[in-house]
Amino acid sequence: MDVSSRPEPRTAPARSRSETHRRLLEAGATLFARRGLHRVTSHDVARTAGVAAGTFYLHFEDKEALFREVVFQAVRGLRERLDGVGRRGLPPDAAVRARAEELLAFAEEHRELVRVIFGRDHDAAGVGQDALDFLAETSERNLRQRDAAGSRSLHPAVTAQALVGMWARVAAWWAAAPAGVPREAVIETLVRIQLSGTQSAPSERPHRSRP
Repeated sequence: MDVSSRPEPRTAPARSRSETHRRLLEAGATLFARRGLHRVTSHDVARTAGVAAGTFYLHFEDKEALFREVVFQAVRGLRERLDGVGRRGLPPDAAVRARAEELLAFAEEHRELVRVIFGRDHDAAGVGQDALDFLAETSERNLRQRDAAGSRSLHPAVTAQALVGMWARVAAWWAAAPAGVPREAVIETLVRIQLSGTQSAPSERPHRSRP
């Protein structure tokens, strides 16, 4: 489920409300990234944002609603990046690499939040699944466009679910311990898995010389 973008406020009260909403989002993003969903309260968010506790509920029904908006604000940014790769008109191999690079850049910029959304925080699992579905829509669309251009792939919907699941797991794992594996090694592995797993390639058998 997406969160609708908000129009630019024109009046002073509307601008003030928009600014408060923004501060609550920033405070929530910071606290959720540090503590996870379960260990944050609406009062924590309000205090960090510098507003009264009651003000929180003028903007969000509960902390889960805030968490959902924080997550989808970040995930929309990732999807825009992935869509931007598609608009660049790159060859298939280059497009796969570019998307892997965008994924790792996203994981670097939102390291703690990625761990909360796609990691082991079971309280966030529902929102994490919605975020995966959101991203899978983009992946499936890109695969169908590639098929229409003449590339052969596996079933687009199934492939999209598999790829997005892989991306989420790798992003959360790498975000938790980025020093363990070099960034380029992660990108190269993701690229090779995707290209060998979703595109047909001629079989190659090693030549054996006879004695």
